[in-house]
Amino acid sequence: MTVMRLGFHLSIGGGLLKAVEQGLRTGCECAQIFSRNPRSWQSKPLAHADAREFDQARRRAGLEPLAVHLPYLPNLASLDEELYLKSWQSLAEEMSRADLLGADYVVAHPGHAARDQNRGPALDRVAQAIELALEKSPGTVTLLLETTSGQRGELGENFGELAYLIGRVNQVPNRPPLGLCFDTAHIWAAGYDLSTSAGLEKTLAELDRTAGLSALHLIHLNDSLVECGARRDRHSAVGLGRIGARNLARLVRHPQLAHLAGVMETPRTSDADDLANMRRAKKWRRSGIG
Repeated sequence: MTVMRLGFHLSIGGGLLKAVEQGLRTGCECAQIFSRNPRSWQSKPLAHADAREFDQARRRAGLEPLAVHLPYLPNLASLDEELYLKSWQSLAEEMSRADLLGADYVVAHPGHAARDQNRGPALDRVAQAIELALEKSPGTVTLLLETTSGQRGELGENFGELAYLIGRVNQVPNRPPLGLCFDTAHIWAAGYDLSTSAGLEKTLAELDRTAGLSALHLIHLNDSLVECGARRDRHSAVGLGRIGARNLARLVRHPQLAHLAGVMETPRTSDADDLANMRRAKKWRRSGIG
């Protein structure tokens, strides 16, 4: 029986190998990291020896797949030309860093539309930014666009917008096709109701009808502190939020999703928090009981 691989977004505080150590301590089978400070434009180049050592260590630890998340500052839809340039160049740099680290994916939010910016042209601007970044960063890493909650003008709050971007950019030859990262807390906040089996099936049917289920490569397995449709990004420990244990258990065991990896981005003060989240998620995977 195929089961969803489970892991966390791991901290690189103290060095890349510290993330592997955290993954081993907390029972991870897959992982996501930032490759640099997510709240700064500045980054120190990755030493090839350090990247190779990290790649070898995480593979020995069985952390498969590995995703690298784009930092928070880029806005690929920005109308400010200086910010737009810095944003797509940051994405290009992240693709190259992820390739050096041996990662499978880079996960990126599409960006924010300004108040007076129509969403259609904003999406075209994002597509152009991605195309520029991919031209500058040849490699084998797959870029995944993440579903968003829709707060503060976020693009990608519905599968149709992400399908449009994927369709536009996938016309570029000789690159791994763009894919999708499905964040449970984000789609819940954007209005996709996961509280019933019918709601989950309706959500997956819309995804298949727009981007296609084959475009889905990664799950961000998060619970939410807000109600469905609240359009706010507020993560909770899995099973203890508004989505709830039974509904996340249904998703983890769903036959169309079980072959994927589920990365938890949960509030953390110590390993104890991670271990509690992992115990619940692995229980759902075994028995489906919330």
